[in-house]
Amino acid sequence: MAIISEVSGTSGSELPEVWRRACTGATVRLPPSSSNYLDSVLDSSVQYIESRSQSQSPMVTVNSERVKEYVDGLDVKKFDKYVKHVNSWSRNLPLVFDNVAQEMNLIALVDLLQFGSGYREELHRSSGRGASDTINFGCMSLHISQTPVDAEGLLALSLGDVSQHFGIPLFGDERPMQKGNTAVMISEASELRPLAEIILGTLHDTGRRLKQAGFVSLADFIIKVCTEQATASHLVSKLVGALPSLRDAVEIDGQPVYLFKKAQLMAYDICQRFGKNDSKFAFPDIDRMTLFADNVVPAMVQHHGLITPCQEIASKVESGRELSLEETTAMRAASIVAAQEVVDYANKSASTSFKAGDIALCQATIDNYWWQEGKEPELRKIKRLVYKQTVYF
Repeated sequence: MAIISEVSGTSGSELPEVWRRACTGATVRLPPSSSNYLDSVLDSSVQYIESRSQSQSPMVTVNSERVKEYVDGLDVKKFDKYVKHVNSWSRNLPLVFDNVAQEMNLIALVDLLQFGSGYREELHRSSGRGASDTINFGCMSLHISQTPVDAEGLLALSLGDVSQHFGIPLFGDERPMQKGNTAVMISEASELRPLAEIILGTLHDTGRRLKQAGFVSLADFIIKVCTEQATASHLVSKLVGALPSLRDAVEIDGQPVYLFKKAQLMAYDICQRFGKNDSKFAFPDIDRMTLFADNVVPAMVQHHGLITPCQEIASKVESGRELSLEETTAMRAASIVAAQEVVDYANKSASTSFKAGDIALCQATIDNYWWQEGKEPELRKIKRLVYKQTVYF
């Protein structure tokens, strides 16, 4: 099969500059080809947090003692209910599809675009929708309007198309070009225009790379990769190697930290939706995935006392100020480490009173649980992480 070139290759000078800046992981070296990419996420997160914990002022601390108390008090019925709800809601779109490939392509597109959380407040002011709902709304609009979203179709989309389908305004209020003269009015760029440009850059770059490698669509790529090897780790490795918009990684002091949120989410969703009917999507290593660390889940992990950020990060989060790239990385990586401690303790039946329900507890399912829990009315008030210049969450 054709292989999409590594993300360090040229991708065209006309792509939005704001998209290029948001692809902070594009030049980070990947794990060795022989590595299990799911394990690389966990291992690099553990190494990063442990190395920082040895300093006099660690950015984020994982509270291992609190893990035991949390697991023993976990409401298993609520856990099962929330995980089932997330799987049903996000993997069964309320749309009609002509075939499996068309449905898979749209699900993959939704996951490819799962970012923009840093613009959450601006989006709510503009449309009343948050980042995730904005992406779902836009992708469904593209499908309902029969706008092509194969490789050729992604390349054909304009910034105006993104604005129209996703409900993102490109311009703000009008003002006179000259003071006191209203004959000629001009509009400033909308505060949400950078998000529209990041979406467009993601779509164009993805379409171009798929087309250059001979793939008809994102679904075509996924199907061929899974035919080659039916594991989540293999699919994640191919996705992050092929597309800079999925290379969710940071290099700090020469140390790579792999998070791969969207690539893992895509593999998980493909498995949940299609694995029961097609063995090549029934990935046996789903339980080795980590959290799909975004802006919500780390906030929930902090709320439950499983991690404690330093005063500077805590102050920024509480006041809604934007974090730095390293600060967001620390929060996301610490959440992954804490989640693994939760999973490890829950699965040690001899030392815990925790009794699993219908759904096995692993990082992917505890992610689903915390994400849905964050939608509860009272917990919606909890401050989320804010970081705008990213295409990863």
